[in-house]
Formats: sequence, C-alpha cells, structure tokens
Amino acid sequence: MSALTVAGLQKRYGGIVALSGCSFEVAQPGIYGLIGPNGAGKTTLFDVIAGISDPDAGRVAIDGQDVTGLPPHRLARLGLARSFQECRFFPEFTCLDNLLFGPCVAAPRKEAMRLLDLVNLTRYAGEPAASLSFGQRRLLELVGIFMMRPRILLLDEPAAGVNPALLELLAGFIRRMHEERPCLFLVVEHNMEFVMRLADEIIVMHGGAVLARGSPAAMQANAAVVEAYLG
Repeated sequence: MSALTVAGLQKRYGGIVALSGCSFEVAQPGIYGLIGPNGAGKTTLFDVIAGISDPDAGRVAIDGQDVTGLPPHRLARLGLARSFQECRFFPEFTCLDNLLFGPCVAAPRKEAMRLLDLVNLTRYAGEPAASLSFGQRRLLELVGIFMMRPRILLLDEPAAGVNPALLELLAGFIRRMHEERPCLFLVVEHNMEFVMRLADEIIVMHGGAVLARGSPAAMQANAAVVEAYLG
C-alpha cells in the first residue's frame, strides 16, 4: 500500500491546464524532490493534495484511503502538513510562542527548545519572530511544522530566498528530522543543487503531468528532463 497516491489529477483554470492526468505513487518514507519548469503544475499539485483546491478529475489517497477534496484540517489529522513559498508565522509573538500553538508532542516547551537549538535559534526564543532574517524565519516555520509530527510533509520551495550559509543548516535539519521520525517529504524546489543533494529520488513534472522519475543522477542525465528543464 502506498503512503501517497496521486491518480489522474486534472485541473483547469479557465483555458489554462494546470494538471493533465498527473499520476504517481510514493510507497515509503523518504525525501522526494518535485521539480519542473514554471507552469509545470507543481504548486497546483500541492494545493490539490493539501485540500486547498479540488481537482476537476482524479483522486488523492493516503495509505490507501481516498482523501480527495478533504479540507486541510481533516488532512492535518491524518498527518499531512504543508509549508508555503511565503513564510507563515506570527511576527509579533516570540519565536518560542510561535512553536507552542497546537503542538502534538509531549513536553512541548522542551521539544521546542531542542528544535530551536538544532537550527541555531535558541538565543532568539524570547525575541519577536519579526526580528529574524528571512532564512531564519524559514527555519522557524519548519520547526513549527515538525512540532506537529507530520507523516507527510509538502515543502514548497524551502530554499527560496535563503542565503547559502543557512542552506546547509536547512538541509541538515530536514535530514535530521527524517532520521528521527521517518516520514514522506515531497519538496518542490528550483534550486537544483539543493534539491539534488537533499532528495533520495526526483519526480519531474512538465505540462501538468509527470515526465520522468528516478535518482538525482539519472534525472540529470535524462535527455527529456534536460530538454524540458535542466538545460
């Protein structure tokens, strides 16, 4: 049984085809990169999986259960979480307080401080989140998501706007969380160096459907992928 199944998803916005029979399955935990040129349908796919947008056709299943069209709060109860291209947090609240809204862990304050330490944000625990740099805000957002102990995590361009010094910290944190609690990461990313080093497997989208899938090395050598995107 697959942890996540996407089957024949179709989505149009007027005359624009965003998803055109998009299908794939992910059977087990791991870090999966989702890449493709602008307009390939990646964000629309995330919106449909996360219950933000209903497909015109097709279905989404988690552990074999059809969840197509379920609202985000019900999907969250099934263990699905999502980040967005823009950081979402409470800027006027402290970094620690940002992490203590609805946590699903025992001893949440202790766990929050442990995770802040892993991303070098301990000294900001009592500071307003607005005082953080953009890259630090991205790290804080991810820490907040991991406080919820997700089983499936959709990361939408986590490296966007993050300076190189923090990218290694970001990648290391994602790997550490996966090692501690193996889950399914689906990572949309345009930073090819980042995603190719981070992901165990790459799924390439083009024209609203899956063009190719395989190891990072195989996708970088795939002629169709190079023509559609990497070239």
